[in-house]
This record gives sequence, structure tokens and C-alpha cells, in this order.
Amino acid sequence: MELSPEEYGAYWRASIRVAAGGLVAFFGIRLTAALRTHPEIGASALGVILLIVLVLVGTFVAMLGLARVVRTAVDAET
Repeated sequence: MELSPEEYGAYWRASIRVAAGGLVAFFGIRLTAALRTHPEIGASALGVILLIVLVLVGTFVAMLGLARVVRTAVDAET
């Protein structure tokens, strides 16, 4: 697979997006753990809502990066 400098840069930027999405989801799980295990229902509900939002955002960013990686690889092959 031959990549031009522009395609190479796009590939790595997309790879960074995939990693960033994974980190957002991972740290979302870690940071909301205290709220989710709290005995009060309000804090637990807030923890669950924050977890859902952070995992969705992380997944969205990762999928944007993955789509860009695939598109760059397909463009490089054609």
C-alpha cells in the first residue's frame, strides 16, 4: 500500500481518533464508577447517564476515525 504524505497524515490522524475514542470510553467507565456505586439514587442515576453519554461519544469518535482509516486505505489501494 503506497501512501502519499497527505494520505499518511490522514491515516495517522484517523488512528489517533480511534485511540481517543477508546480512551474517552475507558475513562468514562473509570470516572463514573464512584457515582454509579453511590448509595443515593440521584448520584447513581447521574453516574449511569454520564457513563452512557461518555461511552456514546467515545464510540462515535472511534467510528469516525475507523471510517477514515478504511477510506484512506481504500483510496490508497485504488
